Amino acid sequence: MEQSPKPKKFLILKWLLGVLLVVLLLLGSGAYYLNKQWKPLLTDVLQKAVTDVSDSLYKVKFSDIRINVLTGSAYIDSIHIYPDTAIYNKMIAQKDAPENLFELKINHLGLKNIHPSKIYFDRKLAIDAISILRPELNIIYTKLKYPRKREEDHRTTYQKIKHLLKSARVGTVFFNNVKFKYVDRSLSLTKPDITNLDNLNIRLNDILIDSAAQYDQSRIFTTKDIIAELKDYSYPTADSLYIIKLEKMQFSTLKKELLIKNFRLAPRYNEMAFSNLFEKQHERYSLSFDTISFKNVNYPALIDERLIAAQKVLLKKGDVSVFLNRGKASKGIDKGKNFPHLALQRVNWTIHTDTIELNNTKIAYAEYNPKTGAKGTISFHHLRGYLFNISNSPYFLKKNHFADAYLQTLFLGKGNLNVHIRFDLTDKLGAFSYKGSIGKMPMETINPITRPLAMVMVKSGTMNSLDFSAKGNIRGASGFVKINYQDLSVTLMKKDEDNNLKKMGLISLVANALLLKQSNPSKNEALRVSYPSYARPADGSFFNLMWKVIFTGLKESVGISKEQEEKIAQKASKLKEAKLRREKRKAERQKKKEDKQD
Repeated sequence: MEQSPKPKKFLILKWLLGVLLVVLLLLGSGAYYLNKQWKPLLTDVLQKAVTDVSDSLYKVKFSDIRINVLTGSAYIDSIHIYPDTAIYNKMIAQKDAPENLFELKINHLGLKNIHPSKIYFDRKLAIDAISILRPELNIIYTKLKYPRKREEDHRTTYQKIKHLLKSARVGTVFFNNVKFKYVDRSLSLTKPDITNLDNLNIRLNDILIDSAAQYDQSRIFTTKDIIAELKDYSYPTADSLYIIKLEKMQFSTLKKELLIKNFRLAPRYNEMAFSNLFEKQHERYSLSFDTISFKNVNYPALIDERLIAAQKVLLKKGDVSVFLNRGKASKGIDKGKNFPHLALQRVNWTIHTDTIELNNTKIAYAEYNPKTGAKGTISFHHLRGYLFNISNSPYFLKKNHFADAYLQTLFLGKGNLNVHIRFDLTDKLGAFSYKGSIGKMPMETINPITRPLAMVMVKSGTMNSLDFSAKGNIRGASGFVKINYQDLSVTLMKKDEDNNLKKMGLISLVANALLLKQSNPSKNEALRVSYPSYARPADGSFFNLMWKVIFTGLKESVGISKEQEEKIAQKASKLKEAKLRREKRKAERQKKKEDKQD
């Protein structure tokens, strides 16, 4: 009887399992041994690398590091990269300190496919991917009298670490849900300006340090591309008067672009409620843009020099509104310092852009007039155009100290307005000039301004063209205004007992008959040209000054000079007195008639 083959099969299976067990024991023992050997090696490499790259300014510490040789993975807990304050103070004393300090905290760091054998045998660090969840990144900016001069250390990052590693490569680093804080100590060391961003996602692609990549000028911090994205951001301003909102912000250092979608600066109170929060006049702003994009951004200059530099900025589909309650007392400050080009020079960051493009934007300025109890609004619809050389950089201002704005819009939604504004960016008095024209439109279009603010309503009239030009500064402005119009008729308004505006019929007749010039040019006459001059009051803004010069020119062109206003006032007073005398005589006659009947 033949012997069954089953025992042989079981014998072979047992033998294979035994071999496998021995192999696993050897691998496990080897892995355990290597883990013990590589743990201090990696710890030493990481700590020395951070110290050498930062010229001893930064240190790194962590609670534990674990390595799995079989899977090529490593895990580091409680990482803290921080500046050494003693070294930093020493660098300040030596006039060799950077103005930006960084601090990074990571609870848990996982490294995949780090190829530890290459570190040990070839001195090459290679990591495919790093994923970091919920890190904390702080940047502290301090304006120093003697900041570090970049040219003093010519060594590249590779030259600083080549005694430790021949090369270092990381495929991708993911920072997920970053808690970011920027501390600006440039104005005050004790009360710095702090900006917080939460849920920020950052991706670093292709980090490479070696003998060839050290000369790659397209890399920032040895990284080929840094991509950051922030979604659904909402944050109150420091005074809690506004909420800053945006749907998405994204930038790429490789593409040199920054994109912001659906930006909002939203006031938390309506117009009158906002003004009632203050004892004195306080402008209320509302701002939104569907798209804000920056092209060819200089990110290295942004990081090293706090220079916001872009070749082009696009502001698309915007809505900007400003409201002021004139019923409040004046602030008692000179608004001249807030002229756009003077305010730009006070910005704490250096700014330069070759071109700003405005596309399909609406701007509205409104004032509440306590005399009429009404709000007047001047608005510009479908604003588009270009602004050139917007800068407060001394370097660029030496080349060109003028900024130019070429704008097209619909004035009050009706008249085609073209204007060129030139700003002298270095003049201490804020010198500027402007010239432009408005096309044909009904003159009743300006009633939303004149009725509540000047108590004048245009009944009829057609403006064929308006040309204007002026020069000025914070003290005032003067120029010329040419308006071609016909068939002008106005109605003067006054407040009744119920504080409602009503027509002044008789006075309006006098104004139209004796004061106003119904057309320009008048029959058989040349076109009248006005040369207005306006001294800016302390509470007058830049755009208010521009408008007042034009408005003064318009009044003079239609016949409303100061002398004429005084004459019409005198005539109106005489007519009013005559009316009272007639009413008195009428009452007396009525009384005599009643007495006879009795």
